[in-house]
Amino acid sequence: MDTILFHLIFTVLFVIANVVFAKAILYRVSLVFSGQKASFHEDFREHKNLGFRIKSFLFNVLLQKKNFQEPLRGIMHAFIFYGFITYLIHTTNQMVAGVFGYWMNMNELYSFSLVALISDKLNHVYEFAVQGVSFLVLLGLGFFAWRRWVARAKGLDVHSPASAIVIGMIATLMVSTLIGEGAKSISSTFAEHSNQSFIAAGLGNSFSLMGLSSEGADLLFKAMWWGHILTVFTFMLYVPTSKHGHLIYAPMNYFFATDTPRGQLSKINLEDENAIWGSNKVQDFPWPSLMDGLSCIECGRCQVQCPANRTGKVLNPKSIIVELKHALMEQMPAVVEAKKAGKTAEEIMGLESNVIGDKYISEEAIWGCTTCYACVEACPVGNNQVNAIVEMRRNLVLAESRFPAELQGAFTNMENNSNPWGVGAHTRADWAEGLGVKTMAEDKDVDVLYWVGCAGAFDERSKSTARSLVKIMQKANVKFGILGTEESCSGDSARRGGNEYLYQTLAQANVDVMNGYGVKKVVTACPHCYNTIKNEYPQFGGNFEVVHHSEFINQLLDEKKIKMDITVEDTKNSVAYHDPCYLGRYNDGYENPRSIVNAVSGNNLKEAEDHHSKSLCCGAGGAQMWMEEQNNDRVNNKRTAQLIETGASTIAVSCPFCMTMMTDGVKTAGKVDEVKVKDIAELVAEKI
Repeated sequence: MDTILFHLIFTVLFVIANVVFAKAILYRVSLVFSGQKASFHEDFREHKNLGFRIKSFLFNVLLQKKNFQEPLRGIMHAFIFYGFITYLIHTTNQMVAGVFGYWMNMNELYSFSLVALISDKLNHVYEFAVQGVSFLVLLGLGFFAWRRWVARAKGLDVHSPASAIVIGMIATLMVSTLIGEGAKSISSTFAEHSNQSFIAAGLGNSFSLMGLSSEGADLLFKAMWWGHILTVFTFMLYVPTSKHGHLIYAPMNYFFATDTPRGQLSKINLEDENAIWGSNKVQDFPWPSLMDGLSCIECGRCQVQCPANRTGKVLNPKSIIVELKHALMEQMPAVVEAKKAGKTAEEIMGLESNVIGDKYISEEAIWGCTTCYACVEACPVGNNQVNAIVEMRRNLVLAESRFPAELQGAFTNMENNSNPWGVGAHTRADWAEGLGVKTMAEDKDVDVLYWVGCAGAFDERSKSTARSLVKIMQKANVKFGILGTEESCSGDSARRGGNEYLYQTLAQANVDVMNGYGVKKVVTACPHCYNTIKNEYPQFGGNFEVVHHSEFINQLLDEKKIKMDITVEDTKNSVAYHDPCYLGRYNDGYENPRSIVNAVSGNNLKEAEDHHSKSLCCGAGGAQMWMEEQNNDRVNNKRTAQLIETGASTIAVSCPFCMTMMTDGVKTAGKVDEVKVKDIAELVAEKI
């Protein structure tokens, strides 16, 4: 082939591939940013928290941190990812030679290497690395092909032509390089440019034994060279428009990450007459949720970990994100064009069908979520399915007044009596009668405000936890007080249930009361209250040091302010600990409760099948405590069964919702006489 013709063909292909590649990405990103501003929009625009975003990119993209949560899959994915990184120079060599190499002859064009300009020895090392990595990439591809089409792993679509196409293209890149290097090693024209590694030489010798001549090796090498670069160009045309666009969009997802607490939802400005009250139409979603759709690789990790999906509910967090992507690509272009045409908001809204409904995401799926964050924890590309679900709940509650009937009772009770049980607010402090506990109104000179929470105040079983914690604090001479009737529901269930208006009313009232007393430090036994006061009350001017009772009790034990009398008999009874989602996944509170359990059981802690960040939730979060479960396979029964299977005689909890759900689970399993459910505060109080 004449060099001029070579460069002409190559340059035309290069320009087409890169222009289409760039346009496809920019088009999709422009659609994403047509969504609503994120809650951290101003911080991003002003380049705040840049260090956090760089760290997020470094650890989760370059170091593949989230992928290694599943070690074997993480290793195999790392083979492929780092294979791509290794191949960057290899492919760039072809690009530079094809577009800019007019001074080279044909042999130099096919053998050009940027690394060789630095050192031939270094180039030999690099080419050997490319060949070695090629086998690792093929191993990784084989593993993922086996999982999808042979093992048919849960969460994966076995009918996935997109996966077959991409696996085929990547495999072609690897095989073309290996065959090309083998052919080069025995070529009469290109052998002097071969690194003659044992891999290339071994392949070359195999070709010779099969009767390939040196002239034939010339042609084979050139064919593999062109096969490789044409596959690269095809890859560039295909990937941005497919689910494998995660190669591009997932790194963006991690770079656009925010360092706001993971337990913090966005705050709606209820005084803004133009505020969007939740999301239904695609243009109403905050742009990070739309970016999640492009980033999704549809690996199904979120689906596998989702407690609702594991118990046969309609909810599939993978489908939530995938359907958002479909809505983005099908609806947002018309919205953008309408805006350009100067149409009114009503006209734009009228253009599009709702995201919530039969076409995309069903209401049943939206209300099946426990907001346990298992899906977010599992996602390797940084998606947040929970945020999208809560946005849709907000729309259904605030804009449509359409939500499960049972929630109406809980909302009304919170509004009228400041607690979801509907018990008279005037009885909130009755649980403490006879314990010598003072309210802040009686004595505000305290070191700690004990936030009792609605469960501790009104739920008969949780009152025992409250009394036990009081006993512990009194034994340790902690100066504490309670708000008594001035305490209202923290609002967690209202916010996660989509009733942002009610939540903000409750939250602001509580913040005003606590600020009025000059509260500095808060201790609570409820992870939902803990998360809300710690991570969300700062949005309303409530900046307090918030400590969960597991951390507080553990500190008292470490400082020897309380001592336990542990007998040999106590150490014979094993204890299984259940992780609350809002303490564990939301706030990394895993070890303090376990330290307490080990202390009271003589290190006789039993772990369930799912524990720590992979713990199966109790099923009560996300306002599920106040709703009927969608089918007979209950989350709490599945979780309780895991804990009973440990053989422990006691199930330890550190959350009032978990207390209720595990207690019910033990009753359902018919194990009331064999297995006791106790809060960690009760375990400690019994031993001091």
